Amino acid sequence: MASNGDERAESDGSAADTGVVDRWTALDRGWQALALGLGIVAVHLVGQAL
Repeated sequence: MASNGDERAESDGSAADTGVVDRWTALDRGWQALALGLGIVAVHLVGQAL
């Protein structure tokens, strides 16, 4: 059964949080790893700049 906007509106969490989680889990593991790796590199670069 596919989820729709009505089911999200009825959930206990906020709509924004649910959307982010749904988008993250919709990605396959390769894209998740890429996004996580880029995030870690970005945090490291910001830490080096400070």
